Amino acid sequence: MKSRNVSRNNKTLLYITLIRPVLTYGAETWVLYKQDEHRLSIFERKILQRIYGPVISGGRWRIRTKQELYQLCGENEIVKFCKLSRLRWAGHVIRQDDDLSRRVLLSEPGGKCPRGRPRLRWEDGVKEDAAKLGCRNWTVVTLNRKGWS
Repeated sequence: MKSRNVSRNNKTLLYITLIRPVLTYGAETWVLYKQDEHRLSIFERKILQRIYGPVISGGRWRIRTKQELYQLCGENEIVKFCKLSRLRWAGHVIRQDDDLSRRVLLSEPGGKCPRGRPRLRWEDGVKEDAAKLGCRNWTVVTLNRKGWS
């Protein structure tokens, strides 16, 4: 990414087509904690800062801001990318007729809960992401494939 022989467009294309998919492989099934989101964002900004470098502003060199980097890249932030892929996968699972993954998602485990704060679950993240998009009953909305994607 530091090489001057490779153009910025090619470096951006390499990031979008090679590095990002490897980094987010299986992101549809991740439970994203704040620490994970923070680490992913830091990594992405480091890569984008390497690609686009500093800029001269007012006669002095400065590091580009986060908004400038994403505007130059033209892609969503990596955390947003992961959350959108998780919502896409959730819609796919709900639309399955009689699949094991759908039965596991819709099942209600019995038993007594342990003391303390419960651990985050994948479904909690999906519900939170859907609520941020203004969707109240996401399981019903996902049945309309064109409206969900």
